Amino acid sequence: MRLDSLMSLSNGDGGLPWATAARHKSTATHADLNSTPPSAHRTSRVLVEPHCLIPRHSLCVVFIHPFASTSSPSLSTQNTPTMKLITAAAILAWASERAAAATAWVQSPQSACCTALAKDKNLVGKVINPTNALYSQRLDTYYSANAAQEPWCMVLPLGTTDVAATVKILTKNQCPFGMRSGAHSAWAGSNGIKDGVTIDFAYMNTTTYNKAAGTASIQPGSDWERVFDALDPFGVSAVGGRASVVGVGGFTTGGGYSFHSNSEGFACDAVANFEVVLADGRVVNANAKQNADLWKALKGGSGNFGLVTRIDQYVVDSNMMWGGLSTYDTSKRDELFNAYLNFGNNMDKDLASQNIIAMIYNSAGFIFVSVLSNIDAIDNAPAFNEYRVIQNTSSTARIAPVAELVPDFTGPTPLGLYASWMNGMTTHELHVMEFIQQAHQEYVGKMKAAAPDSNFEVLLQFQPVTQSIVNHSVRKGGNVLGLETIVKDGPVLMWLIALTIDTPANQEKILPICLQLRDAINAYANKTGSQKNWEFLNYSFSDQDPISRYGAQNVALVKAASKKYDPKGVFQKLRRTGFKLPA
Repeated sequence: MRLDSLMSLSNGDGGLPWATAARHKSTATHADLNSTPPSAHRTSRVLVEPHCLIPRHSLCVVFIHPFASTSSPSLSTQNTPTMKLITAAAILAWASERAAAATAWVQSPQSACCTALAKDKNLVGKVINPTNALYSQRLDTYYSANAAQEPWCMVLPLGTTDVAATVKILTKNQCPFGMRSGAHSAWAGSNGIKDGVTIDFAYMNTTTYNKAAGTASIQPGSDWERVFDALDPFGVSAVGGRASVVGVGGFTTGGGYSFHSNSEGFACDAVANFEVVLADGRVVNANAKQNADLWKALKGGSGNFGLVTRIDQYVVDSNMMWGGLSTYDTSKRDELFNAYLNFGNNMDKDLASQNIIAMIYNSAGFIFVSVLSNIDAIDNAPAFNEYRVIQNTSSTARIAPVAELVPDFTGPTPLGLYASWMNGMTTHELHVMEFIQQAHQEYVGKMKAAAPDSNFEVLLQFQPVTQSIVNHSVRKGGNVLGLETIVKDGPVLMWLIALTIDTPANQEKILPICLQLRDAINAYANKTGSQKNWEFLNYSFSDQDPISRYGAQNVALVKAASKKYDPKGVFQKLRRTGFKLPA
């Protein structure tokens, strides 16, 4: 059984069995796009007819002279002087209205922004509007339908020069913009913009291995399946996503919890260098020696400082791992919870091993799942002894290359569903887990009652954050996540709710109840003194404020970096996607 059939749209781990939408995965590289630029996918009219740049699914009316075809039945049967006058008046009124609309569009912000982009010599053929077939195709590749916002136009850069040209034009014209890497975040406004320009990094997706430096240079539009596939022939891997479809850019700058985190830290901690385009179009490198404050700020600070165009990440010197998904009957709850807690208490003793457990409800009912992994490729390492004696109903555990196991975890990823994630952190205690499990069942019942005909899934996942993970971060130059004080007394429990719903109408009924579930967990944790004041940016919902939880020192650091590298506040004011710095 694949993880997608159980874990839905959680932390990059899947889809739903009843969904029918196919995943449109772009495989274009630089050469592909150069030979077939976006505008060549159809006869494109990029901003040549500005009155046709209207929302998708609308009609672009072509004016035809009213008397060009008097054989038309409607004209021949109503060919009276009065009707001619009425028809002429109506046509003149329509033409006047269309002319006014065209004039208004030409004078509108979207015209100024999209036209300026389309005319730039570096961006010819790389700016697409709603009349272009590729525009709809790109919207169809969003992981969650909530996030698939329809912008004025999209820019599809091929390289850093294109990105620099784009940023300068957006800044000069004060254009609202958003940016997407893999488009794996779920909420509306996370990686696409409705009233503005979306910068889509889809065609910046290459990975280059530098054996001498021990690094992989990864472009932000790649996903982790591409990265693992590119590195696999060299016998190395990366501190990357646990699902194929997760994008590189947002995952890494948001932190990035990996199968290698217990031995390497977060994905951001493995970054040797970021190449960044600043708001004024300058291209800088950020590493331990150059712009070190920006380097640290980007390790958890997300898209608040510039556009990351390349990530140089230290590789992992093995491409093999042991891992798999096991399913359990709900009667195994107590055994699983105890195994999880004991495992977490001993994770610092076995840095190669990690565990996740989850409770899942879908149309088939409730089940429990464990996701166990060992990056030393040891089959059933001693750390998993307690799990080994719990009877499961299925297991996919095996030794294989990371490039093979991660797609197994992911499975096919249906699109067009409405996903929402939310998360929090508590102490590593049994009573918290028991409360969350009971609340999961209670609120699922309320969701079923609110939308009895809905196909929906609710995953509630536990994964530990340990001192060893955080110590790796400190050793590698630090990040801004602020977890040092959170784990000082031992491991903590990070919980994730992942809700996936079939239609927007059902989402209106079910999502508010899911938010009540989140609030109930937080209320219980606060009441019992179990709450940890931290939220994981990669898993956060739109109303969460994860960066504010990084601690006063780190918040001051990211604000200082923003002021230094973006003095006009372009990435706080004009950037409309993702999480901003605290006010």
